[in-house]
Amino acid sequence: MIHLSYAQELALIERLLTALDVPEDDAASLAAVVTHSDFTGTYSHGLSRLCIYLRQYMAGALIARPDFHCVKDTDASLAFECGGGSGIVAVNRVYDAVLERARKYGIAAGVARNSANIGCGGYYGFRMAKDNMIGIVVSNTYPCMAPFGGADRLIGTNPIILGCPTTNPDRPIVLDISTSGVAIGKVFAYRREDKEMPEGWANDYDGNPTTDPHDAYCVRPAGGHKGYGLAVFVDMFGGVLADALTSAEIPFVEDMEPERTGFAVILLDIAHFLNVERFKEHAAAYAEKLKNSRTATGVKEIYLPGEIEARLFEENKIKGLDFSDALVAELEDLARQSGALGKDGALADLLA
Repeated sequence: MIHLSYAQELALIERLLTALDVPEDDAASLAAVVTHSDFTGTYSHGLSRLCIYLRQYMAGALIARPDFHCVKDTDASLAFECGGGSGIVAVNRVYDAVLERARKYGIAAGVARNSANIGCGGYYGFRMAKDNMIGIVVSNTYPCMAPFGGADRLIGTNPIILGCPTTNPDRPIVLDISTSGVAIGKVFAYRREDKEMPEGWANDYDGNPTTDPHDAYCVRPAGGHKGYGLAVFVDMFGGVLADALTSAEIPFVEDMEPERTGFAVILLDIAHFLNVERFKEHAAAYAEKLKNSRTATGVKEIYLPGEIEARLFEENKIKGLDFSDALVAELEDLARQSGALGKDGALADLLA
């Protein structure tokens, strides 16, 4: 087991990535999102997911220095080619470009193709709030969910992220959901630890429910047909509109091939619609009505979207986090393969 502070995890990730020729700015962008994931309790996209990113870089499935560029610019709408690089880096770059246009036009949108996994979606919701935006990010993923009532893997977990500010800058309203009931990364985490999954997470090859992560073939749609329908439209925005692959066409991550996913970023600059402080005050008042409303029997507290993650982030930044021996061993092995560590090196050496 290893204990890491927030700063230590950032530094560790940056050192692991720069050893694979990832530029320092891109490594910092990746580290910020991965660390945010762990410290908000979304462990499936933290260091656990970093192991996959490192393998992808070493296999050439992620390009360390991609040819990222804009392919279409019509003022408030932008389209980008990501060149097979990190989805995390790409989303942040597209977000920056869309943010500039949203401040000019009030609303702007960007789509991107030939991307990859975008990491912890909640991070982008927090960015929206800090920038006084209300917006949405969607991305498709490789297929790990079946159509409602089906058994074949044809749809990704296809996350949807929304965010907006309130009067408390540390507690924005952020929604980060996969259109599946659970992120596939959580199944991987349970598989790594050889732990039984909760009921309702996944189906086996024939479409039957299973709690064995080793038998899990498909994760299940959130809310049945509702999650299925939302996932299809994420593919319309992030796949078809972006001229990227749709989920059914994206290679499985285990194949270590370029993912060629797509995503969309849509931002509305609050100041173009009304006074920003008026928005924040109204949003905060609305949130308070929800927080202070009657709880159901046995429920102690009502939480706002993103509130639990924001609390965990504040708490974990103070005390740090423990990471399992299994994860440490995996990271050490990858660090040796990449040259970040010598043959007998330990992960703690990268923190010196």
